[in-house]
Amino acid sequence: MDIIHPLPPSSLPKYLYRIHYPSSWTALTPLPSLLAKDRTTLHPPTLTTLTAHLTWKINLPSPFISTLSSKPHAISWARSLEQYKNPLTREAVKLITLKPRFATGVVVYNPKLCFAAHAILPPEEVRDFVRDEEYIILHSIPSSWIVSVENIDAASINPVDVDITKEEMGEGLNMPDPRVGFDEFITGMEDICLEMKLILESFKRLGTYTQAILRG
Repeated sequence: MDIIHPLPPSSLPKYLYRIHYPSSWTALTPLPSLLAKDRTTLHPPTLTTLTAHLTWKINLPSPFISTLSSKPHAISWARSLEQYKNPLTREAVKLITLKPRFATGVVVYNPKLCFAAHAILPPEEVRDFVRDEEYIILHSIPSSWIVSVENIDAASINPVDVDITKEEMGEGLNMPDPRVGFDEFITGMEDICLEMKLILESFKRLGTYTQAILRG
């Protein structure tokens, strides 16, 4: 059997990030909460179900909702979407910040760990994208997990999550600790470089917009 097993709540990251966009099959409700397209399949998820989700099998409604633990990577992916590139639909692309909390019925998986547990590599077409920071949630995400829903450019200018305290931020950049392991250290450094790039891009857009107003 290729049944996949969920993560224990204690192993979840402090924050997760979901990109919501107009053509997504995941629904953002007014509560707000998030609902997967398929909420009726009740048997335990398998690698087959996971693979169909990761390869975007549009003829198979997915029971999963994709999230990332890296805010810079989430924003970068959002900016690659056609809906973001189109000025008419850009405002409809949202960054949803999630704070995992204990909630009965919320089941979370890490695709990389799921494949590793079965000693199977992810499908070749998605192998480069199945990384440590990807987490998928079965069926729904409750409103108690949702911290904020922001436009992408606003989220880029404000890199700090709403309820991170000054003590948690520390002084200056939150540099990764090299003692956590080489792969984790490199991923942390990549996130810092990407976040700095996103902030610079946002300020450039803001400057262009301000100049256009002054000239008008």
